[in-house]
Amino acid sequence: MNAVAVIEAAPVPAPTLEQWLDIGRAIADEGRRVGWAFADWARQGKVLGYTKQLGFNFLGHELGIDPRRLEIIDKAADAFPPGTRHPKLSVEHHAHVADLPKERGFELLNEAAANKWTDVDLRKEVITTKVASGLAHLLSPDDYDDFCRMQLQHAWNRASPSVREDFAELIAASNMGVIDA
Repeated sequence: MNAVAVIEAAPVPAPTLEQWLDIGRAIADEGRRVGWAFADWARQGKVLGYTKQLGFNFLGHELGIDPRRLEIIDKAADAFPPGTRHPKLSVEHHAHVADLPKERGFELLNEAAANKWTDVDLRKEVITTKVASGLAHLLSPDDYDDFCRMQLQHAWNRASPSVREDFAELIAASNMGVIDA
């Protein structure tokens, strides 16, 4: 008779909270490293003329990546070659400040890293900075729409309840058209 012995592995102790967070930080660092490796690959393709030849739509289809994301990666790689990138921030963080004056872009990247801003947080700050600096013409249509939303939210949050009620009535009566008040 053949007997099979089952040997169970010793249980692996669960990590402490700090160990678990360290694992997450290491994974996030690796994600940023991979993001920049991909950006450098895309930049090489641009230098060699491949991205112009193939186009972002074709590349996006081939790689399973949204072509708009490829454009963001391309923008960041062009503006921030190796040696100029903040090691704790993603390609997306850098893309948001790419068309600002360099000094201001680096200031915002450092502020984002110090305050642990998400790239969305940094994007909002960049939109505000562009408008305050007279660079609103650099806003994309999406950024301009977000700026308008931020302004409306800002005004709404500071208005008294009676002003909010009045404004809500004006909005309802306008059927999403122009409000003449």
